[in-house]
Amino acid sequence: MKDFIEIKNARVNNLRGVDVSIPKNKLTVITGVSGSGKSSLAFDTLYEEGKKRYLTFSGSQFIIDRKEIFDSINGLSPTVAVEQRIIRQSNPRSTVATRINLDAMLAALFAHYGVIENQYDDGTPLEIANFQKGSLKGICTRCRGAGAIFTVDEEAIFQDMDVTIENLFGGNQTHYIHLCMRLDKIYGVSRKRTLRSLSEEELRLFKYGDGGGFAGYTGFMGVIPWLMESYKYHKGRGRNNWITELSYIGMKTCPKCQGVGLGTFALHTRIGGKTIREIEEMYIGDIYDFLKAYGGGRNQLVDKIMKRLEGLSEVGLSHLSLSRKIPTLSGGELQRVFLASYIMAAMDSIIFVFDEPTIGLHEVEKESLIKLLKRLVEEGNTVVAVEHDEGFMRNADYVIDMGPGAGINGGRKIFEGSYEDFQRCKGSRTAPYLTKEAAFPIKQEYRSIQDKNVLRIENASLHNLKNLSVTIPLGVMVGIAGVSGSGKSSLISDTLVPRLKELLKNNCVIAGADDEDDKASDALITGTENIKDCFIIDQRPIGRNKTSCPATYIGIMDRIRSLFAATDGAKAKGCTVSMFTRNSDGGCPRCKGEGILHHYVGYGSFIDLICDDCEGTGYVDKARAILLDSKNICDVLNMSVDEASKFFKDKDEEICNVLNILQEVGMGYITLGQSIPTISGGESQRIKLAKELSGGKKASRKKSKGSLYILDEPTTGLSLYDTERLLILLNKLVECGNSVIITEHDVHMLANCDYLIEMGKGGGREGGEIITTGTPKELKENSFSLIGRYLP
Repeated sequence: MKDFIEIKNARVNNLRGVDVSIPKNKLTVITGVSGSGKSSLAFDTLYEEGKKRYLTFSGSQFIIDRKEIFDSINGLSPTVAVEQRIIRQSNPRSTVATRINLDAMLAALFAHYGVIENQYDDGTPLEIANFQKGSLKGICTRCRGAGAIFTVDEEAIFQDMDVTIENLFGGNQTHYIHLCMRLDKIYGVSRKRTLRSLSEEELRLFKYGDGGGFAGYTGFMGVIPWLMESYKYHKGRGRNNWITELSYIGMKTCPKCQGVGLGTFALHTRIGGKTIREIEEMYIGDIYDFLKAYGGGRNQLVDKIMKRLEGLSEVGLSHLSLSRKIPTLSGGELQRVFLASYIMAAMDSIIFVFDEPTIGLHEVEKESLIKLLKRLVEEGNTVVAVEHDEGFMRNADYVIDMGPGAGINGGRKIFEGSYEDFQRCKGSRTAPYLTKEAAFPIKQEYRSIQDKNVLRIENASLHNLKNLSVTIPLGVMVGIAGVSGSGKSSLISDTLVPRLKELLKNNCVIAGADDEDDKASDALITGTENIKDCFIIDQRPIGRNKTSCPATYIGIMDRIRSLFAATDGAKAKGCTVSMFTRNSDGGCPRCKGEGILHHYVGYGSFIDLICDDCEGTGYVDKARAILLDSKNICDVLNMSVDEASKFFKDKDEEICNVLNILQEVGMGYITLGQSIPTISGGESQRIKLAKELSGGKKASRKKSKGSLYILDEPTTGLSLYDTERLLILLNKLVECGNSVIITEHDVHMLANCDYLIEMGKGGGREGGEIITTGTPKELKENSFSLIGRYLP
């Protein structure tokens, strides 16, 4: 049928021969419990096949050899994926401005109409390149556009002059010892000598080298340059070792450009009294007003810029600045930036595939988003969205439900048709929550609040917070609500969390985070004596190493390796635990243990293909030959948490305990060896929660009374069925005498909190204040509350 995209016998991941018809030029929702196969159908089947056909049609010389994961797909047109795991792979220097080409438009505006300060005007006409970081004419010559420079605290390194050269960093660092041996070989300076015994010339040589030792390694590099090069090398690859953990080496703001990254002309040229950087750091809504006053309606270039700013505001991003880096955005914000860019491109006949586009949106903002997606449909496109939001499903033209369960218990099409018919579907775990007969359970009684058992934040003024003071009760579940940009993250993630880290020190754990750049605000925090431990569980990725997986992060991989190494087969072949490690002896040398090979195919794109040498496992043949109860290491890592829980039941109690907690947080469907980049922010957060509850690093091993758990939108990616399961777990934490603070948009989760703090009323400069506080019932009865009218 030409009016439908027909998929026959889709069988990637856990899909079990799915046949489905997706109407063209309509808005279709794919829903179901977490792990039911939604993304496998939408992204791994529909989008991947669309990308493959485009590359073939474009004349790519690269041969695409991929295992067929379906029998046929008919009616397919070019596809565009707007998925968290794909768009998060953007250039780390990308910003909101670069993503929608506003940086180039602003550069053109300043080149044509900017006024340079007299002392910096050499008579040379301004060029667009003068205002672009990607140009040699516009870049800061000191930091090369990074806005920061590497620094080494020499005084801290050389404070003890009686230490020997080889023991300067404590000894036993192989690469450093090799550097010392080179100093001895070339200049006869023994590594056994103390720093004090060196002559002034020898000490200078040891510190800074002879200018060689870089390309070709023909001289002695010097310890300071060697430290900086090693630091940059390891940090750039996401690795941590003793060098990256040194307290006296790191980054600091570039003194020449003050962190801007631009050159002299850009820093001293103004329009309307503002430099290009000052404009990019303003809220998008404020930039619109500024340009409107400057030349709106009178300058064609200004009008074009304002049109793009309007597009960003329409998707609920007026609270962002243009200089905001793409990797720092939430999953929902990321998708809306990309959505805005596609709307501005005015394309048609495209299949857009979205990954929960309502993530991070307040109820009042979701209506605008749905209108924009329907605009894409009206322009001749097809929109497919993986989504759990009830209001979004109600507005869809077509609904596809996957399930019934997750992992091996899912992968089937339960329903396809209209929303009205879907409500009557008997086999769905989602449909019952959409009717009044089986609505989401809502709390009717709230826990009492003790006046002395509270946290108090005073004079918070970070970002858009307006010298805000608020009391957060402990011993209960507290929800922080508000529209996008209202100040929720500024209050909790950027004010409370860094201050708790500073005040509680080792008793504050930021799960899985590299938090070295966190800066505490000046807000006053009182009441920390009521907290024994604090666990910050956010949505940042859970691993950096490309061979990392949930099993390594959660802390059970070492035990799994030991079980394999203890088998008779391993002992007979001399296999130790390293043989079952992909970045050690057991790793495939061709793909470096990843199991896939990355190939550039032109047009700025890469395609990943299975490594033939290891058949996509990442392990060498010798490792795969060892069996544990007829399963090799690859078989085990391909097991879902639910499957692994049964497999290890009588083999390792500690592994089973950890897996049981993963099941409790709704993560029973993920596989132990799942690639980290395929794990969403919401999934990362729930895995972190499971790790802390199971006794992860520095965590309370008995869920002891007095702990505070802070979570950022924990329902992200969860169906109503899974949200209910997570809610049960969070309530258990509170019942054990702990406290829970969540920033959240989900009305069902908010309605089940004991106390709500609502921020707003708007985003950006219109936010930063407390609208109201109280129980969910009190907010429902409060006419000033925006969220109250949506609470069930």
